[in-house]
Amino acid sequence: MFRRRSKPSSFQRVRNVVWPRGGWRRSSQYFAHRVARLPGSPYSIASGFAIGAAVSFTPFIGFHFVISTLLSLLTRSNVVASLLGTVVGNPWTFPFIWLWLYTCGNWILGAHSASSTVHFDMAVLWEFVVLGLNYVGGGLIFGNWDVSDQQALGQLWASIVDIIWPMVVGCIPTTIVIWILFYFPIRRAVVIYRHNRILRRMKKTERHGLGPMLESAKEKIGTAAKHATKKQDETS
Repeated sequence: MFRRRSKPSSFQRVRNVVWPRGGWRRSSQYFAHRVARLPGSPYSIASGFAIGAAVSFTPFIGFHFVISTLLSLLTRSNVVASLLGTVVGNPWTFPFIWLWLYTCGNWILGAHSASSTVHFDMAVLWEFVVLGLNYVGGGLIFGNWDVSDQQALGQLWASIVDIIWPMVVGCIPTTIVIWILFYFPIRRAVVIYRHNRILRRMKKTERHGLGPMLESAKEKIGTAAKHATKKQDETS
């Protein structure tokens, strides 16, 4: 009943990923609405999304979902929120993220590190990512990986190992900063969203003639919600 009359073509699906049909603003609002409505405490949702965003700032392409899920389980965060948070890393942002990680890592390692003299080649790095994903998806899962592909992956790894190491070093402080930048605003946004949602429900009930009965309960519900949120955060 609610399906589209005509299914979108493959080109339209790719275009919607690159540039949403309703615009970035509408898509962002819908995405934020979905995150705020996830089950769990404000801590678990905010921490989960922040973990996913932070993991996106690592050079471990192809393993972001796995790393985000494991970290969410260890910290009792919302796993779904962490998976949604990985959208921070996408084809639009990855080039800037990788360049920043490489620059930050070289700065930490010092100007005299061996990797500081290596030219950052985005094309070679991207080729390694694509070949690595094919290895994981095609070779390990479907078993259609041959020796020549493995040798090519090894040669690419030897050519970019001096690039990957600074990126690994640079992602350590970067992920900490990214987690902090995402956690506190999202936690506050979830608390405000749920508070406003309760108020909207009360106003809707008041319009149906139950206002006097719920007038005294409004303050109790607000106080109980704050105590419940605080208790959940402490237990988490």
